[in-house]
This record gives sequence, C-alpha cells and structure tokens, in this order.
Amino acid sequence: MKKIILLLGCFLLAACTSAAPSAPFPAGLSVEEHALTKRPEAEYSQLDFAQGSQEAILAVRAAERAQAISPLGGSCTVDNRLALCASLGPDQLAAWADDPADPLAPVSVTVTRNGQLIYRVPVGNSSPIGSLRGLWTYAGHWALETAYVTNRQTGNEIDSQAAGQITVDGILLNRQSGYQEAFGFQLLDGKPFYFSKQDDKINANYDGQQITLGYDELPHYNCCSAATLNPKMARNMVAFFARRGGTWYYVELGAFGRTTP
Repeated sequence: MKKIILLLGCFLLAACTSAAPSAPFPAGLSVEEHALTKRPEAEYSQLDFAQGSQEAILAVRAAERAQAISPLGGSCTVDNRLALCASLGPDQLAAWADDPADPLAPVSVTVTRNGQLIYRVPVGNSSPIGSLRGLWTYAGHWALETAYVTNRQTGNEIDSQAAGQITVDGILLNRQSGYQEAFGFQLLDGKPFYFSKQDDKINANYDGQQITLGYDELPHYNCCSAATLNPKMARNMVAFFARRGGTWYYVELGAFGRTTP
C-alpha cells in the first residue's frame, strides 16, 4: 500500500499548493511535509511550524534520523593524498580532487579502480565548499557526487557558487538527463536516491523512478553555520528544508518502517 502522508497534511495545514507531490509514488516510499511560518535560520534551535509543536513533529521520525550516514565516511590515503574509497566486489575504487594553490585554477576529480584511472570529471574552481561530495557503490554500480564550483573575484573577495553533479558508472547524469543540477546522492533503503533540478524545479529520483516534488529552493552544500540547513541523510530517509512558492517546509522523505541492518 502506497503511503502519501503529505495528502493528509495538506488538509490539516492548508498550506500545500497544486504543485505539491502527488501519487504515483515509488512503492514503500513516502514524504511528510510540515509547513513553516518563515525561512529556517542557520544554527536554528527552534523551528516555526505552522501547525504542531517542534517536539511532537521531530519525535515521530527520531529513531530513523538517528541512523545517520555520511557520503564522506570511506576516507583513505592513496599515494599520500586523502581520498574516498569504496569496495565494488573484489575491486577498490578511490576518488580525489586536485588541490591547486590558485583559487581560480581549474580542478578535476579523479576516480581509479585498483589503481587504474577510470574516470575524471571537471569540477570548476578550488573552493572551501569542497568539490568531492561522495563515492558510493551498490548492486554492481558506482556513483560519484561532485560540486562544480564557479569562483568570481571582486577585489580581494571571492564568491563561490556550486552546482551538484552526479556520475553513475562513468556517465554524467547532468548531461544525460539535462539536469541543471543533481545533488544529495545517497542509498536510501539500499537503493540510489538523489535530488535533481530541471526547468528551475527541484524533484528527486529513487531507484530510477522520478519523484515530482516541485520545490523552488532546497539548501545544500552550505558550509560553516549554514551547514545546519543541508539535508540530513539516514539509512532509510533524508530530512531537509525546501521552499515551494512562498512557503518553506521541513520535509522527511523515506522508506519508513524498514529495518536496514
């Protein structure tokens, strides 16, 4: 039975629009939106929900959120450089980004398999944002998330803008699917999940199936204090903030009730 808790939330909150997620939805997956009265702030301690208390809302999925995961968990050292490593069957994959001294110099991310080059992707300029965002393996496939950074220098100040890129088995999905941006890759209940931006709308993809979310903004790749607004990944879910039209939401999307070991 497909579970679309959001539909009930629309009636209770009177805050959803015609662009809100709707069926069909991947089997076993659900999305729960909670409208906020204003944009969430960095390092927030209190969220302003339109309906319900923060304590009650966050308590519902607390156990699932506690199973946190990180795309940067498989760090290793390859030829005296810090890299991300992952096993693909008997093979070892490693990925790392160049680190040029010049912040405007071009940067690329390299992937090797058992020490042999298999992929290299341009990622723009050097930046504190970090170009290498994650390396994953699943069901005989590998996935790489990178941030393409564009630096603009004005006087002594440099402004960095990042756009997410996702590569699967050496194929850049941004180019293949015409995404403006693809980001937030993770394994959700063991299956690949990521967000994508196309025609200025942010949707998602789960195990190859498109999920229509219709968001206009979804904070990610923030650093320092603003990193509190980035999506929070867990084994069977992801929690994030997003804006649709003039309304901000706290959203929990996942395969709830699963017991991934």
